[in-house]
Amino acid sequence: MVDMIDRIKRLETLFLEEINTLITKMAAQGNLGGIVTITAVHVAKDLASAKVYFSVFGGPEDRQKTQEALSLLRKEIGAQLRGRLHLKRIPSFTFEYDDTPEKAARVESIFQIINKEKQA
Repeated sequence: MVDMIDRIKRLETLFLEEINTLITKMAAQGNLGGIVTITAVHVAKDLASAKVYFSVFGGPEDRQKTQEALSLLRKEIGAQLRGRLHLKRIPSFTFEYDDTPEKAARVESIFQIINKEKQA
């Protein structure tokens, strides 16, 4: 069981790096809106599927454009990974927006307000 968990973690790291590389190339070609970062990859225990979490530096329009583009490009991304990686199985990818950076910024602004009130 521990070996399987370690393997999944290694695959998640590998997919994170490889998908980031592919996304960077796609963004340079203008296929995506805003600046896109892959924040995490979670591979299912059966290795058949994986959720890829992304964030976008830009407005809501950029987020929407990126979500649509990634949904359309997911099969192409899988095909490119099949060519780059020597694995028996490449999972089916789904892309989900990661709002953690927005939440962190909101918490940071609350802390700044609290600090200003303490100083006043």
